[in-house]
Amino acid sequence: MSARCEICGRAIHGQSINIEVDGAILIVCNSCSKLGSPKKVMKKVSQSSQPSSTIKYEIKEIKFELRRDYFKVIKQAREKIGLSQEQLGRKINEKPSVIKLLESGKLKPDNVLARKIEHSLKVELLVPVESE
Repeated sequence: MSARCEICGRAIHGQSINIEVDGAILIVCNSCSKLGSPKKVMKKVSQSSQPSSTIKYEIKEIKFELRRDYFKVIKQAREKIGLSQEQLGRKINEKPSVIKLLESGKLKPDNVLARKIEHSLKVELLVPVESE
């Protein structure tokens, strides 16, 4: 039986992600991971050398990074839905000059701004960091 996203209910293919939404920890798919903040994952460690009453946990934090072509993604998504830079700025409560700087690649958005843009334009700017 495959895991299901606790927000949208779809089957989770690949790695599930733990996020916090209004104080609740939820196991979600990659698409719904944008709706909350990433949370540490508790992973059970082998009990072979441990007494049966003791369980050890390893804590792993999920990290995200800004994709390299963020400026192209923002501009293409904005144009696709027919918004001007000024309209997008009003929609996410930012100045049009911020949108211009983002689309030119001269300004990298912080995580909060990136999440606002992702939500507004339905794009993915922050991607999970690949483990080495």
